[in-house]
Amino acid sequence: MARDKKSMIGFDPLAWLDDTGDNKSSQVDSNASETNKKKAVKKTTKKQTVKNKPVMINVLGHSIDETALLKGYELAADVLEEAVVEFYNELFSQYPAVKPLFKNTTEKMQADKLASALKLLIDNLHNEDSLHSVLSEMGERHQDYGALPEHYSIVAELLVTSFKNKIGRSWTKAISAAWMELLVSAAETMCAAYKDDVFEVESEVELMELPTKSEIETDHPVLQLNCIQDISKSQALKSEMMALINDNDVIDINGEEVERIDGSALQLLCALFNYAHENNLIINWVNPSDSLKEATQILGMQEILELT
Repeated sequence: MARDKKSMIGFDPLAWLDDTGDNKSSQVDSNASETNKKKAVKKTTKKQTVKNKPVMINVLGHSIDETALLKGYELAADVLEEAVVEFYNELFSQYPAVKPLFKNTTEKMQADKLASALKLLIDNLHNEDSLHSVLSEMGERHQDYGALPEHYSIVAELLVTSFKNKIGRSWTKAISAAWMELLVSAAETMCAAYKDDVFEVESEVELMELPTKSEIETDHPVLQLNCIQDISKSQALKSEMMALINDNDVIDINGEEVERIDGSALQLLCALFNYAHENNLIINWVNPSDSLKEATQILGMQEILELT
């Protein structure tokens, strides 16, 4: 069926009542209506801008976009079960060494726990004392399960990625950033509750046998890893890596000071080693700490990072 031809009477819905044949009057009505429409559009756009404006709140020492956070929670609720399945598939595929940590639970049980944890975070955004208390208790339990500090950033990254994959374009960069910030803040609080005496600590004699940083001499550029190499320092680590590979054929990585390193940093290092293999770049380790070697072993990365 042919589409009816649009009337040229303008935007005034009552213009057709003007039967005087006065084109000038019709044009005035049309122009007035057009002006009113533009004002309405402008007003609506202004309202939308105000509505979507980020509302920044402080949660456990982190500044987070609450608007994006709540929007993400609303979207995640609709795909939670599917996202959790994808999350675990990716987690066990990329980090098979962590699978034993989940031997006493089922996929359904873990999905329910995850849903409860997300609700806990959202419900207590403005109740920091309660949030801190509950997360600290959760941290103590997770230490008993065998969860290590480096596991948390991996979980956060894969979980946010799973939501993004399932939700699509509606899951914006702002939402990803807000949720990563919240999950990192929660992880920091949980890890702060860990008891240090549970982990093995190197003896004083063993530490004295290692050469200090000032005693290490090398003609090659050195990528110095931090004592705490976590997601908050990953961007800086990436930038330093990029600068070194552009101008050098040999790079030394000094890992002697590493006491804790998370999955985001290890993933960057894996990418560096993969690049090195493909581009004839030589990488040498300088005194990698036991903590560094233990983290790579736990996450099954020791072969890629040549720390076997």
